[in-house]
Amino acid sequence: MEKRIDAAIDLARAERETLRWIILSALWHGRPYGVNEHVLLMTARDIPLRVTADLVRSEMASLEKRSLVKVGRDGPLWWGELTAEGEAVVDYRAEAPNDIARPPRW
Repeated sequence: MEKRIDAAIDLARAERETLRWIILSALWHGRPYGVNEHVLLMTARDIPLRVTADLVRSEMASLEKRSLVKVGRDGPLWWGELTAEGEAVVDYRAEAPNDIARPPRW
């Protein structure tokens, strides 16, 4: 039973780490305008990841704390833009933090 719980926890962690990469990648493709939270949510669901708007916002805030993303709020709607540091991570010019599931460079 304990192994099932560990596996579920690892799956949730892996999904959050993947979501962080999806957000960074989507924001990279949305340059220079940025991307709103609805686009990020639909992109993550198309992968498919089990995400909610609250989880997308939480991960956007986490990436903002690391100076990878600039988050703005336009009324109830959130949007994001990559910072120079975030762009460097997506372009493989900088190391990605350990908890971002960036795929290996080919």
